[in-house]
Amino acid sequence: MSYQLSAYDAAYLELAERKQSGLATLDQKLLLSARDCGIETFHA
Repeated sequence: MSYQLSAYDAAYLELAERKQSGLATLDQKLLLSARDCGIETFHA
């Protein structure tokens, strides 16, 4: 899938997926992409 993320954000998304861990972010695009991938998210 294409989420139009920066390389920096995509790296965080990939790491969370590989480690099967949650992801905390304030970035809306990264938050929605992570949720779409089934990654648990934490939003402040």
